[in-house]
Amino acid sequence: MKKILTSLVFLAVLSTSCSTQPTPPPVPTPDLNALVGTMMAATLTAIAPTPAPPTETPLPEPTPTVLPPGTLMEEFGSNFTYPNAEYWSDPMDASLVKHNFGVSVNADTLKYDFADPETYLYTFYQKEMPADVTVETTYNMDTTQSSEASVVCRVDPTSRNKWYEFRVIHFERAAVIYYFERKDVYQNPYTRLAYAKLSVELFRDQPNRIEGRCQGNKLTVSVNGQEITSVEDTRLTSGGLVGMGGVSHSKVPMSISYLNLNVHPAQ
Repeated sequence: MKKILTSLVFLAVLSTSCSTQPTPPPVPTPDLNALVGTMMAATLTAIAPTPAPPTETPLPEPTPTVLPPGTLMEEFGSNFTYPNAEYWSDPMDASLVKHNFGVSVNADTLKYDFADPETYLYTFYQKEMPADVTVETTYNMDTTQSSEASVVCRVDPTSRNKWYEFRVIHFERAAVIYYFERKDVYQNPYTRLAYAKLSVELFRDQPNRIEGRCQGNKLTVSVNGQEITSVEDTRLTSGGLVGMGGVSHSKVPMSISYLNLNVHPAQ
């Protein structure tokens, strides 16, 4: 009896010892899809090319300013060249007599040099302008003051023997408007349309400005910002060339230096 009891106690202890030991957790089954994705991502990362450095975006080219028809802003500065047959005519002496003269770029001006008296010298801008324009130039006169400076409009682009002219006569302190037409070698081609004494000062030591306005049948001349006189004429109604002129008289040699030629639609 004692021997059976001892055996039962041993079995109970053994059963208790076996029941209290924890069950090991299950080993998770690896996700093959996730494992393949990870391996592919690592492979692609390893072989991916090095990104190129960012390139600078070039700045856009500046758009040139388009001037409206009947507009010209010509400065006779460092970028101006003469002769330049594409834009400027060779000098023309309207007197049709052989004279000695020169036209050249000098010290940021287009300079007329007169060696002989009674020389009527012109240069024309080669591109046609509309009929209704204002033409102006700023110029320096040498110390003789024995000369005349002018601007012209509606120059016949083919024959160049007709135009309107707006002139300042320095020794008379006056402004004149002419109609020019070459009909005969021995006939005076200048018809005076208007004449008036100046109401403004003509400078000796700084530039003067002359402006001629062709608007419809009305022609107006202004000097140094002051309107001097106007007249109506119907002989020239179409557009044409524009330009500058100069006249020498008894005191030679002498010169006129033009700083610019500006043209804009008449208003």
